[in-house]
Amino acid sequence: MADTLLIELLTEELPPKRLKSLSESFSQAVLKSLSEAQLIEASHSFTSFATPRRLAIAIEKVKPQQPTQRIEKKGPNIKQAFLSDGSASPALQGFMRSSAITIDQLVVLKDNKGQEVYGFSYTEEGKTLAELLSGIVEKACAQLPVAKMMRWGNSPFHFVRPVHGLVVMYGQSVMPLTWFGLNATNQTRGHRFLCSHPITITHADQYAQQLKDEGWVIAHFEERKKIIAEGLHQLADGLNMVGDDHLINEVTSLVEWPQVLSGHFDEDFLTVPSECLILSMQQHQKYFPLEDNQKRLQPQFLMVSNLHTADPSLIVDGNERVLKARLSDAQFFYQTDLKTPLINRLDHLKQVVYVKSLGSVFERVTRLKELTAFIATSILANALSATTAAELCKADLISDMVGEFPELQGVMGKYYALNDGYSQEIAEAIEDHYRPRFANDGLPRTKEGFALALADKLESLVGLFACGQIPTGDKDPYGLRRASLGVIRLGIEGQLPLSLDQLIHHSAMTFTQVSVSGDTKEKLTQFIIERLKGYLKEQGFTFAEIESVLPFASGRLDLILKRLHAIRAFSELPQSQELAAANKRIKNILKKNHHEISDSAVDHLNDPVEQQLISCLQTVKEKMTLAMEQEDFNLALQHLIPLTEPIHLFFNEVMIMAEDPIIRGQRLSLLNTIYQLMQQVADIGMLDA
Repeated sequence: MADTLLIELLTEELPPKRLKSLSESFSQAVLKSLSEAQLIEASHSFTSFATPRRLAIAIEKVKPQQPTQRIEKKGPNIKQAFLSDGSASPALQGFMRSSAITIDQLVVLKDNKGQEVYGFSYTEEGKTLAELLSGIVEKACAQLPVAKMMRWGNSPFHFVRPVHGLVVMYGQSVMPLTWFGLNATNQTRGHRFLCSHPITITHADQYAQQLKDEGWVIAHFEERKKIIAEGLHQLADGLNMVGDDHLINEVTSLVEWPQVLSGHFDEDFLTVPSECLILSMQQHQKYFPLEDNQKRLQPQFLMVSNLHTADPSLIVDGNERVLKARLSDAQFFYQTDLKTPLINRLDHLKQVVYVKSLGSVFERVTRLKELTAFIATSILANALSATTAAELCKADLISDMVGEFPELQGVMGKYYALNDGYSQEIAEAIEDHYRPRFANDGLPRTKEGFALALADKLESLVGLFACGQIPTGDKDPYGLRRASLGVIRLGIEGQLPLSLDQLIHHSAMTFTQVSVSGDTKEKLTQFIIERLKGYLKEQGFTFAEIESVLPFASGRLDLILKRLHAIRAFSELPQSQELAAANKRIKNILKKNHHEISDSAVDHLNDPVEQQLISCLQTVKEKMTLAMEQEDFNLALQHLIPLTEPIHLFFNEVMIMAEDPIIRGQRLSLLNTIYQLMQQVADIGMLDA
């Protein structure tokens, strides 16, 4: 009869940022193995448990034994099983020998391709849960998403952290399993500080409740998270908590019995930029800062304790003292940094190596200034402000604050620039030049910020590609995939009227330490275009739509979406499929006979069908030229519609490959003119299913 299976691994403290994913991976691997072994019923349910010192899963309706298995062993094809004299072929003899059967036991079966083969079948009693469990646990542990496992003591075993306890129960019974050098028991451990005695689990179903009642442990991750979220909301008392779901998950992974508490710090610290205080509280202490509705940081914070006490004042006092020391450090760094203007820090950048073959960060800044000036002028930004921001944008890298909190680079540059008397425009460009830093991150707020952000990413891409640092597989130490997506978002969402080829070319011209070859530029262009495909797919465009605009991807990125929306609207017109098919047909003809295409003259084409097509083509060409000048791609594609019938008649009534080479060449030239006209917005042939 089916019962509940409980598996628990008691460990030392697991990585808090990975605990949730470790739990999910472990549970899914166990479930998958049980399902493949036919050991769980269709209506089963399961619960995952994850605390700082344990991974566990409880699965209901687990069978004690597999059903009887019918095994089929397949041998050689029946056509190859016997020799011409009727004797068994070597392949058949080998199959019978390895299967320990005689020729009388052979039956005809079908292989995966539906072909008849000789084989034999037999029934086998299913294995018990106890027999299979060791392999299931071993497989689940081996599949955990961890780059490097640990070893401990003289143990030959590897795991995320040292394992000190193993609980495996089936209903009320302990399963006879040994793993990690430990024998499975029904005894687990409670809270590290609040429970000093072992807890004996009476039934697998009672695991979570007994831990809660006897051990001061809330084993379910989501239950702890809910308690924390509700406690934070309650103690915020109308203020806004600063902290995302990642921080809540991390804190949930650090506690077994959460208690949310409130603390305060001295208002004098509020003279330090709020970003510094927030990062210090979140990163070092795992606290939740509080803001008012105007996003002004308040001298209060929330924290999550792992201890239950009637009087938490000592816990609060201790945390306030620790935070005071942290914030005092931040205040000291900030006040010290303000004494040195950004412009005076530039010489120190000469001592900071960017990439060995690309020189120092100071040399990188020189390239950024040149490239930023070109981009700023091209997009009608304030070139002087943009280049000033470019000159100062890396100066905060050698400040004490950024040395302590690298995440604040750019942010501190803004504050230091304002302190030095630079304009808000320059300060914001310095802060924004790292944007977008991740998916869904905001874009720069000003044109000057756009110019510098685009230059920063292009300089990295061109320089690192030139010195051979091209991402391979999952290795991308310099974040070039992220930089490529940044270029794409800045170009498309920022509506910057710049060609990708042009940007790469001008960026390459700023380098003197390395030579940027044409091949390197082409590789980089294709690298960015590959990222563009993924970006457009996430925007909801189809494969055919995306492929249709790729011939223009190395041009102006700001026009890509306009082209895509136009091709989508065009595809909904009744004539679109016929024109798409004609486009593809013309392309194939031209590909095979490109050497015979004459100049644009059509003076030998006198057939009425040809004259009708030439006349229609001239009218369409004039209208399309005007629409393309206005970048009205919808209208340009609509102007192609009148060509539908003349092209249809031309293909049906005219022999394109005429014997006369002059006529043949001019007909191919006419098709080439039509093809080039059709390709001005997108490759409409991609719409031909």
